Amino acid sequence: MRVIFNTLTLLLFLYSINGEITNCRYYPRYHAAPPYGWMNDPNGLTFFKNNYHLFYQFNPDSALVPGTAHWGHMKSTNLVHWQHLPIAMYPNNTYDRSGVFSGSALIEDGKMYLYYTAHINHPGETPDHEESQALAISEDGVNVVKYENNPIILGAGRQPDIRDPKIWKHGDTYYLVLGNKFIKNDTELGRVLLYSSKDKYNWEEDSIVAASDGPLGYMWECPDFFQIGGYFVLLFSPQGVKPEGDKFLNLYQCGYIVGSFDYVTRKFVPKTEFRELDHGHDFYATQSILDNKKRRLVLAWNDMWETNYAEQNDGFTGQMTLPRILTLTKDLRLLQRPVPEIREARDNVICTGRASGGTSVTLADKAGEVNIRASPSSDLELSIEGKNRSVLIYYDATNGQISLDRGGDDGLRRTEWKPKYILKMTIFIDASSVEVFCGDGEVTMSSRFFIDGPLSVRLGDNCEVEQFRVINLKRTIPVDCSDE
Repeated sequence: MRVIFNTLTLLLFLYSINGEITNCRYYPRYHAAPPYGWMNDPNGLTFFKNNYHLFYQFNPDSALVPGTAHWGHMKSTNLVHWQHLPIAMYPNNTYDRSGVFSGSALIEDGKMYLYYTAHINHPGETPDHEESQALAISEDGVNVVKYENNPIILGAGRQPDIRDPKIWKHGDTYYLVLGNKFIKNDTELGRVLLYSSKDKYNWEEDSIVAASDGPLGYMWECPDFFQIGGYFVLLFSPQGVKPEGDKFLNLYQCGYIVGSFDYVTRKFVPKTEFRELDHGHDFYATQSILDNKKRRLVLAWNDMWETNYAEQNDGFTGQMTLPRILTLTKDLRLLQRPVPEIREARDNVICTGRASGGTSVTLADKAGEVNIRASPSSDLELSIEGKNRSVLIYYDATNGQISLDRGGDDGLRRTEWKPKYILKMTIFIDASSVEVFCGDGEVTMSSRFFIDGPLSVRLGDNCEVEQFRVINLKRTIPVDCSDE
């Protein structure tokens, strides 16, 4: 991930909070978040020595700016209770002195191989930066040693934007994809490159997996390429996609293309158009794995670039979405379901059964799960409310649309959703975030919000629902700070 700093950003850096979270009011109770400082892209999500490991882009010196990227590190036995670990990688070599950028993990021979982008800035020059790919290895899952012959991919002819390696093995060959920017007819366009290796250290470029023809933007970040349901999914985060009605309204997008892939010709043939994976405000830079249970899991950075959120003033920025299980439908659409392990965060049920308009329930610690069952022929409205504002989730039965509105100039996100027989919705609320799962996961909406005081959920005045179950969720993320 590349970030361009402006004068205001640099000034804010001077007033940043270093190494301390001063207030828990917006800090998540059960979503992975940094112990302090800045978090963005998830990296190296993997399962190793009976633990899930999550690395992430981390600035330990400030919560106000991305700074010079380190790799933060967390682990969990169940994807719910996360433990903070020491910083895994520092930008402390000549080839990565300006940042250890995003990457992924491969587990083999009892070792963790971490592939990442090494970034170098060249102020005042053109181009003003260069990127190569590097390798680090851990034998215990905590201590990480960079490969002595880094970098392993220089990206000759592909500079300066070539980053975010995602690695996997098929047969006796290793593969990785990289996001890249190229110039065609004086226009910057994004694409994904495919590389292969027989030994994990020496790599050759094989093919261009896919490329933008203009509408899909000028840079494709955080590519992921995996097989599911007999097809291949190219999942990536394009920058520079222009809005189309209710689509592509975030600064940068995240979505996927489904197609077929031949390991002999190494050609990807798309069978669908690009589709957004999530329809909320804050979802970017996905990372997926096939875990030890043979599930395709995915999570994302639950924030968005160039957005100044109130949490920064409390000494931290950023969190991850809940891990989700991906499956593919017959019509080649990805479904997302929260991992069932999230039930381990459940506390007590505070409301259940039929409910009518105006029913309101207050969450014990600003964290809860809401399950709704209702008729798809009637409108549905649910508010998340506090002292200073509210978030509105609204189902429009007439037009077959689901909306999330957190207020403000860019508060509304809306997309098509037409449940057939019953309206099912599961909503996860966590201090300053909401994740909405519609139906069997055919639509999700992930957004941040910043509401002061206790949080309540309330049904709209004219609503009638068959099931309105609200469950308090417990803290599963350790943090040293005071409550508001």
